Amino acid sequence: MGRISKFMLPFLFSSLLLAGAAPSTAADGHKANIVVNGTPVTIAAGDQPAVILQGRTYVPLRVISEYLGCQVQWLPSTRQVVINREQSQTAGLPDRPVKLREIQIIVDGKELAISPEVGQPFITAANRTVVPLRVIGEALGCQVNWRQAERTVEIYKAPETVPPAPVVPVEPPATDIPAVMPATSEVALLQELASFKTNLRLPDKTIIYSEDLLKMDPAGFSPEHMQLFRQYRDQLRKYDTRIKLPDGNMINTADLTILGPSIASADQLRAWIAAETPRIKNKMEQQLNRQFIPIPDLADLYIKIGAAYGIRGDLAFAQAAKETHYWQFTGDVQPWQNNYCGLWATGTPCTGQESLNGADPAQVRFEPGVHGAIFATPEAGVEAHIQHLYAYATTNPLPPGKVLVDPRFTLVKRGIAPTWQKLNARWAVPGTTYGQSIIHDYWKPALTK
Repeated sequence: MGRISKFMLPFLFSSLLLAGAAPSTAADGHKANIVVNGTPVTIAAGDQPAVILQGRTYVPLRVISEYLGCQVQWLPSTRQVVINREQSQTAGLPDRPVKLREIQIIVDGKELAISPEVGQPFITAANRTVVPLRVIGEALGCQVNWRQAERTVEIYKAPETVPPAPVVPVEPPATDIPAVMPATSEVALLQELASFKTNLRLPDKTIIYSEDLLKMDPAGFSPEHMQLFRQYRDQLRKYDTRIKLPDGNMINTADLTILGPSIASADQLRAWIAAETPRIKNKMEQQLNRQFIPIPDLADLYIKIGAAYGIRGDLAFAQAAKETHYWQFTGDVQPWQNNYCGLWATGTPCTGQESLNGADPAQVRFEPGVHGAIFATPEAGVEAHIQHLYAYATTNPLPPGKVLVDPRFTLVKRGIAPTWQKLNARWAVPGTTYGQSIIHDYWKPALTK
C-alpha cells in the first residue's frame, strides 16, 4: 500500500461518506482546544474540532496524526483507518470482514484495541473520524494532558531516541581519582535549576518546586520543556542564591521566610527611598513623560502592621515598591486606591459587584470600571497587603482581634508559600524571579542605608 502525503489528508477525510449516523451528541458536545508540543493546533472553520462527549475527549484523527507527523489512509471497503509513523515501514493489514461496521484503527500494521469503557471512534456529521484522545495519544507514544480550566488537550510527542554509541574500551586512568562520566547537558540543566530552590511554571500552567527535578528523568521532558528550562536558568543566574545580612551572616535567599521579624528599620527604608527618589523622578519625567507622584511615607505602617502579624514588614515594603514601581502606579491601579500590592488587579476592570469574601466593607470596596480593590485608608491598604502575605505564609487564623481587610484572603491556598521565593509563579505569573527580585533589587539596598 502506498503512502499518502499529509497534504492529501483534508481530501481523504472529506470523502468519509459512511453509512451509520454519528452519535447525536457530536454536534452538541463542548469544543476543546488542542496543543501539540506546545503549539496550538489551528482547525479551519467548518472542520472538525475536538469535542467532549459523555465525559470523554474525542479528537479529530486527521489533525492529530498530521501534527504528529504520521501518514494516514482511509480504506472505505473495510472501514479501516491506517496510521503509519514516519519512521516505520508500511506493514500488512490484518484480515477484516467487510460486513463489520465498527471502525478499525491500524497503527504500524497492528490493530489498536479500544475498550468500550474509554469510548469508540466514530464518524461525525461533518464526515470526520474522531477517536478517544487518550487511546490514540498513548498508541502513538505521546504524553496526553487535559487542562480543565482552559478546556485544552495537550499532547507531547515523545522525543526520538538516539541509539547509544558503542562502548570503546579504554585504559584506566593512571591516578587514584576515580573516573567520573560527565553529566549530560539535560541532567546538568535540571541539577542547576534544582539548586535555585524556586518555583517553576510549566507550559501546562502547573507549578513545580525546582528541587523536585532531581527526582525526575530528563527523558520525560519534551524539547520544549528543556528550552523553557534553559530560559529559566538564564533568568535565575542573574541573582545570587545567598545574601549577606548587616550582622555579617550569610543566608540562602531560598530560606528567607515571609514570617519573621523585620531586619531593616523604618528609618533605613525611608533612607533607601530618599536615595532612589531622584532617579525615579528623572525616569518618570524624562523617560516616561509622566508627572512624578510624591512617594508616601509608609515605612512605619509596614513595620508596625507587619509585626502584628509576624510578617517581615520590611520585605513587604520592598514588595510594595516593586508592585507600584516606587508608588508611581504605572500599571492599572491608581494612587487613590491605597492598593499597594495590586489586590484584585487582574487586567480586567471590576464590575463593582465583586464579592468582598468576608472583608470589612467599611475598609474595602469595588467600583465599576476601576482595576483592583479600593481601600479606605493607607492603613487599610497596608494591612490588606500584610494579610495577603499571611494567607500565603501560614494556615493559622488571623491574630486575635484582627478584622479581615483582604478580599482575596480566602481565595489563597493557605500556607502554600512560606518563603519569598515560593511566591514565584504564584503571586506573579510567570514570576520566575519574582521573590529574588524583591530580595536583591529592593530589600538588599535598604539594608545598607
